[in-house]
Amino acid sequence: MGRQSGKWMWPLMLSALMLGNASACPALCTCSGTTVDCHGLGLKTMPRSIPRNTERLELNGNNLTRITKSDFAGLKYLRVLQLMENQITVIERGAFDDMKELERLRLNRNQLQQLPELLFQKNPGLSRL
Repeated sequence: MGRQSGKWMWPLMLSALMLGNASACPALCTCSGTTVDCHGLGLKTMPRSIPRNTERLELNGNNLTRITKSDFAGLKYLRVLQLMENQITVIERGAFDDMKELERLRLNRNQLQQLPELLFQKNPGLSRL
């Protein structure tokens, strides 16, 4: 029995290890597949611990005022970013640099007066702004 039970131990340990490495959904948000939905939560700061494999991030209808370089760092698979209906006044240069796959970005209904020069230079696939 000792040898036989050891045979099943490795797959169980490997499964537990893989589950332990899975990214958790940010507090208050809901996650489904590669979509993270944090819309309408009244957030004043960017949620932390957004899974690295996120492809769609919904942040509409919050109270975000500033987008920093570190807010989306590491989200290299992000294709759709929704930031409508916030209070954003500032977007730091480099805020979207890690998002090489970004295709759609919604920023309407914010308080933006101007955007940094070359803000989207590292987003070659951006087709909707």
